[in-house]
Amino acid sequence: MRIVYVYPQFAHLAGTERVLIDKMNYLADKAGVEVLMVTYEQGSHPIAYPLSYKVKHIDLDVRFYILYRHNIIIRLYKRYLYEKLLQRRFNQLMAEVRPDIVIATTFHGNIMSMIASCPCKFVKVLESHIDKRFVHNNDPVNLNKWTTRLRSIYDMYVLNRVSCNFNVVVALNDRDADDWSTKLRTIVIPNIVHLNDTGRYSKQDSKRVLFVGRYNFQKGIPDLFSIWKLVYKLHPDWCLDLYGDGDLRDIPYSESDCLAYNINVHKPDSNIIERYIESSIFVLTSLYEPFGLVMPEAMSCGLPVVAFDCPSGPANIITDGVDGFLVKERNVSLFADRICQLIDSYDLRVSMGNAAICSSQRYSATNIMGQWLDLFNELLSVA
Repeated sequence: MRIVYVYPQFAHLAGTERVLIDKMNYLADKAGVEVLMVTYEQGSHPIAYPLSYKVKHIDLDVRFYILYRHNIIIRLYKRYLYEKLLQRRFNQLMAEVRPDIVIATTFHGNIMSMIASCPCKFVKVLESHIDKRFVHNNDPVNLNKWTTRLRSIYDMYVLNRVSCNFNVVVALNDRDADDWSTKLRTIVIPNIVHLNDTGRYSKQDSKRVLFVGRYNFQKGIPDLFSIWKLVYKLHPDWCLDLYGDGDLRDIPYSESDCLAYNINVHKPDSNIIERYIESSIFVLTSLYEPFGLVMPEAMSCGLPVVAFDCPSGPANIITDGVDGFLVKERNVSLFADRICQLIDSYDLRVSMGNAAICSSQRYSATNIMGQWLDLFNELLSVA
């Protein structure tokens, strides 16, 4: 079996990049699959996460990001030329490789178009890492720009038109699968999760609450700061640690506030499992979260999770009152109360943390990749 994964670049410490690399590594190392990773903007950037030597990597060297040096007219013209160049290089590579399956993500419309237009015959699979309704409409700040809004409308048009050329879309939750089902066949397979394999777990004796995620609009960080200020009034001896990447303008960040409320803002940590183990509670304040990779990661380290019951992932991962708390209707005060409830009870943190360790095992590589292999074999049997 020969499988190709196509993605612009793997240069950032982010969830989708890690999930895709984990899948490729598993298929190559454990399942004996011939895996090719195709990028086009990797350049000289190092690959963000360890990649198995068995996974072959080819970069097509078409760097769209340099187009932003130009004005809008030149940018559009050169983008057209770059897309033609990328299509030619991709077609040539696929003719040489002759893959059985090619996989892309739904939020890269240019990649979807490129795969759909390729004359070579192979099974086409879409991975939905962002719910369809949020793919190109996820940041109202950006959409205030008329050029960005027009681009968003066009990208959604391309998404709907091109997706029909694929054999199946793999969604992370039932709601997203339902949205896609009007276009093509859908199946739900949760993300593979990098679970804690150290044999060590949180001792629940550190006064640390942890957030991990990108610093952007989706993550609802302004609400997190409001929540923490309420918690801090009652528990000034506890601290809030944030680990993430992105634009700090998207969080209500000031050094004086952080000092006043015992908040620590960090860059991404490649050894995030250790940061989980050093903490006692995990929080997620996203406005939407199709899966929420960091939740089962934290749970596998023995952390209870407090999260908003947002569309669509947290309710599929957390059992409210058992291994964490789901807070409805973005109720900031109730969210703070749930954190305080855990802070006030060591026994509750321990019992929920133990339950979280057990429930997180649903997302082990063996369980999830077994479902992927079943899907691949089925698709090839009818191709």
